[in-house]
Amino acid sequence: MTRKPAKARGFSLLELIIVLGLVSAILGAVLSALLEGDRASVLGRQESEMSRQLRDILTLMVRELRRAGFPPLNAYDGHYLRSSGRLNLVSGGILAESHSGKLVFTGDINADNRVDYVEYAVSGAAPPLTLTRRAGPMDDAGTRPGGPAQALSRLVENCRFSYFDPSGEVTSRAAEAASVRIDLTLRSQAPDLSSGHHRTLSRSVRVKPDNP
Repeated sequence: MTRKPAKARGFSLLELIIVLGLVSAILGAVLSALLEGDRASVLGRQESEMSRQLRDILTLMVRELRRAGFPPLNAYDGHYLRSSGRLNLVSGGILAESHSGKLVFTGDINADNRVDYVEYAVSGAAPPLTLTRRAGPMDDAGTRPGGPAQALSRLVENCRFSYFDPSGEVTSRAAEAASVRIDLTLRSQAPDLSSGHHRTLSRSVRVKPDNP
């Protein structure tokens, strides 16, 4: 006697639900890992950009500020002081103004025997703030250069300039300033999804110009 083959048994509704649940869980875990990796990559790029901007900005500021100011009057001979077009190279101090949110100074920044005007300024009502630079040669009448300011960073959390007299005491008078401290903090473009806070990167540097 021959046996009839058993009929193929299909999946029950409960089994299908269990399988679909397992597949959904696996796909969710994979998608979550991919998103987490993408977030880490974005944060890594943001931190790299913050580090680059911070390094480049402070390098530029320090290099130019070291050339701020000019030797005192007794360093020039009488013929030099009487020469037309050179009187504006004689300066009694390193700063044109003193502000906590603005750094303004003059000096032969490009070593071309012409006085340059340099202004670093922070603008904005709330972070992220914008740090700009305006610079160029002054004419014989002492007129400041025109033109639009150059944006150095739009990721500024805080930027402050502090001034010190020759004895190292804090001063608010531009004529007394012998050195300048720059405190600069940049922030990430987007906040962390986990904490909701922006990542920040800070650095402080104190500069004493070569010709105080």
